[in-house]
Amino acid sequence: MLPNFLVLGAARCGTTSLHYYLAEHPDICMSSIKEPNHFLFEQASSGPKSCIDDKRIVAKSVPERDRYERLFAIAAKAVGEASPLYLYTRETPELIRAAAPDARLIAIVREPVDRAWSHFVYVNDDLGDRAAAAFAAAVDRELPLGYEPYRTGTHFLRLSAYAEQLRRYRDTFPAEQLLVVSYDALIGRTDETLAAICRFLGVDDAHAFDTTVRYNPSSGETSLVARLDRLARPAYPYLKRALPARMTGRLARGRARLRAAQRADGGDPLPPDLRKRLQEHFRPDVEWLSAESGITFGSATSA
Repeated sequence: MLPNFLVLGAARCGTTSLHYYLAEHPDICMSSIKEPNHFLFEQASSGPKSCIDDKRIVAKSVPERDRYERLFAIAAKAVGEASPLYLYTRETPELIRAAAPDARLIAIVREPVDRAWSHFVYVNDDLGDRAAAAFAAAVDRELPLGYEPYRTGTHFLRLSAYAEQLRRYRDTFPAEQLLVVSYDALIGRTDETLAAICRFLGVDDAHAFDTTVRYNPSSGETSLVARLDRLARPAYPYLKRALPARMTGRLARGRARLRAAQRADGGDPLPPDLRKRLQEHFRPDVEWLSAESGITFGSATSA
């Protein structure tokens, strides 16, 4: 069984929460593990070929078609999964069209600077007070770079370049198959947004979701539990591949809830000049989104 809808991304835009919320719906079957990344691989005669460079992502992915189909345990009206790198990777729209040309596609977008900062903190959440300065250095390294296959630790800005990414899907699929949702709507008007997604998927929009948890935020937390989570993190991709999908799915849900419980809120951590510089950099993407999808962004500053 192949999915008939996909959550494309973007990374750090609430896709983990959306996965677990939708999994509650009786007419929706979500993959038994979140983020299988199947459509980051070309199905070549010699075996799946990765379109990305990140070995840790490859290690936790499900490139084989037969294994991927087994992630969808029950028949349902809407069958889907969420893999945030689908939005960024250039080859993915054509790979999806070849396998599931009628699939419904959902993209979630966040204010680009906040998305990039959240991503940086998620990858480097042991930096504490040094995070803002380290992020500024990462910005200087990445700003001159163009598109290249994804690698953890080098793609904090480029994943926020929504216009190019969404154009690829609009060029590949009919407009009615793509729904673009703002992160602000997902976290600020959650029930309303979930109802709209349900209507897009053709399932009952009156279902009462439990939205009391925002899964998997980037906290920068320094507690003992958070430090233990960071120490164990390198093993997670290999556990995901080695253990049965249902078991790794339960472990991932528990870890996402743990990160939510450890989350720390605060004011804007970025210097005003850095934020302004990045806002100017992303202005074309923001203007394109406003014109094409009617999405505008507030001034969120949380990670």
